[in-house]
Amino acid sequence: MSKLDWYWHRLRAMGPAEIGGHLRKKFFQFADARRERDWAGVKLEASVAFPSLPARERVPEVLRAALQHDVENILAGRWRAFGHLQIKVDDPPQWHCDYLAGKNLSATQSAFKLNHRDLPGGADVKLIWELSRWNQLVRLTQAAYVLNDERAAEKCVLWLEDWVKHNPPYRGWNWTSALEAGLRLIQFTWVDALLAERAEAWGFDAELDTLRYEILPAHVWFAWRHKSFGSSANNHLLGELVGLIVATARWPALAQWGASLETLHAQWEREVLAQFAEDGGNREQALNYQMFSWEFAWQARAALLAAGRKISPAVEERLAHAADFFVTVQTPTEPWDYGDSDSAFVTPFFADERSVTKEWHDWFNKSESSPAIRYWWGDAPAPPEKPACVTMATDWLVYPQSGQAVCWIDDWNLRWDLSPLGYLKTAAHGHLDALHLSLWFKELALVVDPGTGAYYGDKQLRAHLASWSAHNGPHPGGLDFPKRLGPFLWSEHHALPVVKRSDDASITAELALPGGRVERTVTRLPEKHGWQVDDNYEPATPDADTTFSVNWQFAPGWRLEQMRERIFQVTKSGVTVSIGLDAAWAQVESFIPSRETAEHPFAGELRGVCSPAFRKVAFGPALLLTARGHNPCHFRTTFLASHLS
Repeated sequence: MSKLDWYWHRLRAMGPAEIGGHLRKKFFQFADARRERDWAGVKLEASVAFPSLPARERVPEVLRAALQHDVENILAGRWRAFGHLQIKVDDPPQWHCDYLAGKNLSATQSAFKLNHRDLPGGADVKLIWELSRWNQLVRLTQAAYVLNDERAAEKCVLWLEDWVKHNPPYRGWNWTSALEAGLRLIQFTWVDALLAERAEAWGFDAELDTLRYEILPAHVWFAWRHKSFGSSANNHLLGELVGLIVATARWPALAQWGASLETLHAQWEREVLAQFAEDGGNREQALNYQMFSWEFAWQARAALLAAGRKISPAVEERLAHAADFFVTVQTPTEPWDYGDSDSAFVTPFFADERSVTKEWHDWFNKSESSPAIRYWWGDAPAPPEKPACVTMATDWLVYPQSGQAVCWIDDWNLRWDLSPLGYLKTAAHGHLDALHLSLWFKELALVVDPGTGAYYGDKQLRAHLASWSAHNGPHPGGLDFPKRLGPFLWSEHHALPVVKRSDDASITAELALPGGRVERTVTRLPEKHGWQVDDNYEPATPDADTTFSVNWQFAPGWRLEQMRERIFQVTKSGVTVSIGLDAAWAQVESFIPSRETAEHPFAGELRGVCSPAFRKVAFGPALLLTARGHNPCHFRTTFLASHLS
């Protein structure tokens, strides 16, 4: 789809109020690109209320050791983007460089004239933004506070001065997103709190004070005036409001450049209730954004309480349900997200960036099992008195508004997607994953959601990973509905999957699509220590095409073998699962990644491709099943543990 087509369809997704908002935004852009402001005209005096720092003597040894290790790596330029991608960064960092693609896209023109969705040479603006989320700089100041590391503190101040020099307000890639400004407000608030006590003794009190005026007012002005709205009001708006709340709670005078804490509080509460469903699930239908949005909300909650404000009972309850949803739906060992997820986190409160999900999951479950997060945040919130999920088929927990069904039993964990496409009219972060089933066995990811890849770097891969064909929900042949119109834009929403019936052992769900309906039943086989999946497609008219397909995508690292006709086996780390396919399937195709495929993941091969984390691409074995002709007894797949059926 051409750029012009994308903008046309994006315009059609807007209502009159949103179109008016974009006209107002254009006026703000025109004005802000031309007018100089006296950012030092408002005196900034910090309130000591937020953030409240824990006592140094209580720091757990695991965090102390982690900070010592991380400081050496950060100062040596050994950084991780998104918590897992090793990159080598300059000193000072090149703030407009995609270090993974090897492209330095330094830009000094107005940010309002830059198109961050279309960078050359396979570069992705997300990696440029990642450097300027200042996670490594916060880590340095944590070490300065906990370890009394003056070297780390001095380097953070020097790099911030360099950032200001190369990123003047509203110029370059780092001023193309209000969310990024909101995140930097959060990070700088923590940087200032962690350094303020010793800044004078270490000789950079004046430099830190100058940075406050160079960073805070311009960021507050930008985040407030250019905040997301309409069909773009997803986690971006939440993050922008939280950045404003956190900074304004610490420096109340910033309200003159943005909005009062009272106004921000009211808008934040409205967004929490809008973006988290009644059962706690995030309406964007992207699992990593469940945690990302929750952490945003938790920081705002703490800042508002520190400022003497009260959180409404409805918001407190919603956040408790959101934490409970994350604990139940996410798998801490070998986690796989659904929907668009960029592996983002807000602030580095963990011990190890490679285990962010597990540390937060552990903290929610039992605070003392996640000592680093507990050090910064204390004990986790109490779980809700009454869970928002409902029990079905004895062992299944179903979140009715968010449409996720989860079963943890014996050595199995299943997650079944019964969700709407996504949030708001564009369903920006949704995937075509309705009726998709993910399985874990013995804590190993077995059948997986294909993941995200990258937002802009490889458009073909990006489109594939969001499609029906990359997921395992039954998909009628030739159907392209809803149609993906480009990044973060769908033509319309599909119907909400409906749970039809259940008994003690099984659940059945169906999805209405143009031309017919698909149906899937998942049944536990306790005597065989496994599961049975029955799929079917019923066209709306008798003479219609009855072909449909199911693509079982296995996680990278599993070895797929055919044992005999219609019987396959996958093995990993001494664990074996057999897959049985009944005779009703007209065609069975297996895909086994070759060494050449694994070594050249961007060579255009899309069979078996999956993305365990953002900007990370891998290949796993896959089974593509094709059905032709209506079968009232359904088309069956079984997953059995450790033996052949």
